[in-house]
Amino acid sequence: MFWKFDLNTTSHVDKLLDKENVTLHELMDEDDILQECKAQNRKLLDFLCQQHCMEELVNLITHEPPVDMDEKVRFK
Repeated sequence: MFWKFDLNTTSHVDKLLDKENVTLHELMDEDDILQECKAQNRKLLDFLCQQHCMEELVNLITHEPPVDMDEKVRFK
């Protein structure tokens, strides 16, 4: 019977957001961050809308990453 299984699993992003001092970079390292944004994860959206996160996101978008960084991290 399919209803005996618990289908309400929490994502790894939610578990990270439950931590007290989670950083934007920790969240951005998660592979499913875009899917969680598309799914309108309320905890994630509230975290990303905080002023310090918005400032850091704008900074990441508007400034070129250092050349000496690993290319995978540099363009993530």
